[in-house]
Amino acid sequence: MYRPFHKLRVRFAEMELKQNEIAKRAGMAPSTLTARMMGYQPWTSAEIIAVSKVLDIPTGEIGAFFFEDGPKDYGEKVG
Repeated sequence: MYRPFHKLRVRFAEMELKQNEIAKRAGMAPSTLTARMMGYQPWTSAEIIAVSKVLDIPTGEIGAFFFEDGPKDYGEKVG
């Protein structure tokens, strides 16, 4: 099953932080962060900045964490 924001989830583990702790430090409700991480609701720019600060993600790398490509359909024919 595809889970969005894989690189962001890896960063959580690297920082040894649970999702609820990240939400608290970023000033978000845990349920809001869960909705974003599941792809149910889009991120706001303020949330991206807040979570990036908590996770010490450099500004130039934000796109790699928050704007990844979706799952690939390798069964799809090209051309």
